[in-house]
Amino acid sequence: MKLTQDQLDAFDRDGFIMVENLFDPDSMAAALRDMEHIFYGKSFAEYLADVDKTGEADSVEPTVSNVVAHYGDTEYGRAQFPTGFDALDRLIENEDYLDVFAQCLGTDDVSYCNAHLFMRSGPTDTRYPEHPWQGYHADHGTNTFLPLSKAIGSFDYVNSGVYLHDVDDDGAPMQVIPGSHRQAADVYLRSDGGMEDIRKVPEFAEPVPTTAKAGSALFYSSYLIHAAIPFENKRKQRAFWTLSMARGDTSRWTKLANPWSGPEQQFFKPFWEKTTARVRTLFGWPPVGHPFYSETTLKGIAMRFPEMDLSPYQS
Repeated sequence: MKLTQDQLDAFDRDGFIMVENLFDPDSMAAALRDMEHIFYGKSFAEYLADVDKTGEADSVEPTVSNVVAHYGDTEYGRAQFPTGFDALDRLIENEDYLDVFAQCLGTDDVSYCNAHLFMRSGPTDTRYPEHPWQGYHADHGTNTFLPLSKAIGSFDYVNSGVYLHDVDDDGAPMQVIPGSHRQAADVYLRSDGGMEDIRKVPEFAEPVPTTAKAGSALFYSSYLIHAAIPFENKRKQRAFWTLSMARGDTSRWTKLANPWSGPEQQFFKPFWEKTTARVRTLFGWPPVGHPFYSETTLKGIAMRFPEMDLSPYQS
């Protein structure tokens, strides 16, 4: 998929773009069913019915208990990628989706940072500040120890949120400040690394909501200033499949954690065996045609990953 010049200009100017119809409705419906199971152990409709019956709503927030730090697990499943559910894990294989990342990053050499399931559930959600001028921040520190800089497109990375269902104004859409990715470094320096009140930042534009239809994907710079808002309709949820990607030449310091060590191997081994050669490169695998793939190394890969199709690397 090739972005238009207007889309590329908007990403450069505003720090974000919304790309519609990037995923088909059937894949979104299947992914949403699995994500709801991971967070509720049932569908969201069934969860609401139980809330109506009992008058109580249990929190669905994941808890972190793994050796390797990541987003965490719920009572019913894993909120960190790979989840073990193909309808969610295979979303990363959408070629158009990957193409947009590459264009936003300005290079075909892109590298995986982190991915997880991000759920806000209306009945129990607390992911918003007390006042609408509070809570604005950049996500940059999630995946790197480097501070924000003015080198836009070099040391920031790109976050995305795939909309598994429609998100309207009453469904707590994320608020973003257009153009703030270019102002954030100076703003954070002035405020000693904090930002309690965006009304004190005269150069910021007015925040805008990121509403969208199912199948859309929001792409935004890790420098972009944004915030959560409360649900107007507490009987709604906001379910995102999220992914962060960096430029390959900065990926050595743009990682949440080493996602394929220790207990994570039980998830990554079967995923890598089944996925595509292109997706493997996102995690540091040499690309097809690289001299690394000799007769000796291919034998070693076959021993370690016996279910992997090695034919792409043998030509």
